[in-house]
Amino acid sequence: MACDERPGAADGARRRSEDDRVAAIYPMLFAIARMWWFVRRPRTQGAVVAMWHQGRVLLVRSSYRRHYGLPGGFVKRGETHREAAAREVAEELSLTIAPGDLTLAWRASTFFEHRHDTTTVWEITFDERPPIHVDGREIVGAAWKTPTEAAALLLSPPIVGYLSEKRTGGRDVGSSRLGP
Repeated sequence: MACDERPGAADGARRRSEDDRVAAIYPMLFAIARMWWFVRRPRTQGAVVAMWHQGRVLLVRSSYRRHYGLPGGFVKRGETHREAAAREVAEELSLTIAPGDLTLAWRASTFFEHRHDTTTVWEITFDERPPIHVDGREIVGAAWKTPTEAAALLLSPPIVGYLSEKRTGGRDVGSSRLGP
């Protein structure tokens, strides 16, 4: 039996093992949520952030969904969509963004995963690539992609709509764009 004598090596191994267990729970909980949504067909509100750097957008991969998306999630009671977007980025990527630094870019309603979801996309552009921390639990991957590279991936429907409109400069792309 090999022994790793580096300081903290055992703590790191325990942390990775715990992360793996937590990451395995997300798909189970998500499956239960999808069953509930199938029965209830709820109307939900989501807020996501398109983080741009040198013509590339940061896409994330969650542990519970096959689709790539933007960092973000559901809007909690009592918070604005802009606040929700900033909170989700902090939770998912350990990156603090002031809500006031986000610009409204796109909003539309889609029926996805048995929900009527209205998604608000906020944008922020960085001069320097920000430090991104993927926790390996909820978010298991992140990559900077051009809109063309992103279009080749399996994306969630709201992200398809947003990026299609972004690529075409707002011309008719079949989205149900709403104003601010």
